[in-house]
Amino acid sequence: MQLKLPRPLASRGLLVAAFALGFPLAALEAAASESAAQAGEPEGAPQLDRARAAYDRGVRAHAAHDHVTAARAFAEADALAPRPASLEAALESAMRTDDALLGAELVDRAEGRQGDPGVARSLAAARKRFAGRTGKVKVDCGVEARCVAAVDGTAADARRAIYVIAGPHAVALQRGEERIEELVEVKAEGTVVVGGVPGSAAPAAVTTSAPTPTMSDEDRGLAPVWFFAGIGLTAAFGGATVVSGIDAAVRHDSFDRDGCGTSGTGPRPADCDQRGHNGESAQLRTNVLLGATALVAVATVAVGIFAVRWKNGTRARVTASARGPAAMAGFELVTP
Repeated sequence: MQLKLPRPLASRGLLVAAFALGFPLAALEAAASESAAQAGEPEGAPQLDRARAAYDRGVRAHAAHDHVTAARAFAEADALAPRPASLEAALESAMRTDDALLGAELVDRAEGRQGDPGVARSLAAARKRFAGRTGKVKVDCGVEARCVAAVDGTAADARRAIYVIAGPHAVALQRGEERIEELVEVKAEGTVVVGGVPGSAAPAAVTTSAPTPTMSDEDRGLAPVWFFAGIGLTAAFGGATVVSGIDAAVRHDSFDRDGCGTSGTGPRPADCDQRGHNGESAQLRTNVLLGATALVAVATVAVGIFAVRWKNGTRARVTASARGPAAMAGFELVTP
């Protein structure tokens, strides 16, 4: 009896009891037989047993909510006997654990596979999740049978592309009797080739990546929010200046009214000196706040004119006008 291969674990939430039936033998045997035939192995080779065991490990790990183990087990089963259900389950588990390295490898592995609706949905989601986060290191082993590699001190399969997080990495390569150590910068979605064939003129490391997008004029400059933040800060300083000015004026009036001023008559209060000192402090504070308000206002206008990236053709400008003996300056936004 041929069992229908179940849908991926993460997206469908399959019952554990359904997986107790084991890896769908008919489908897996067909895939393994095809792989064995291509490799010159007899049908029923140990590869089939390893694929079944890997899938069973993934089922048990998923039931135990160990999605890290489940993702790698399903990926191993798909590598041994490629099937849509194994690949889809591996992609879903990798997204659950946000495993960018395994996810990028699975996305590349899925390229060129025969279309399957479930795999197509998971593949689209995985491409979006892991895009721009990883790159690849490839090792050139040349004709040497003995070829081992390590990236950042961790052993890796030198015969396959090594997926890494974009950024700098230390790569060590032992190729026969030759040892190569390089520090390489891997670009997002890029590939770095380490080690050239001995005697060749090719560079030891070649980096390829997608072209870096250039910024258009509309993308340069500050966002308009910085201009409006400057307006808010100017208003705050202005308000504080008004309050401080009123306080200074009240202190001055009280000082004169109570006979502490030079024009006062009658007995002079004993605290006049202290009140005079407080009044001077209030006046100094008001002057400082007034200067800060003017400085912030000028800076805000300058940012609005020269630094802010206004959209849709909007631009800022300073206006000036004279009405009678007074001259007035202003700021305005001009829209197309």
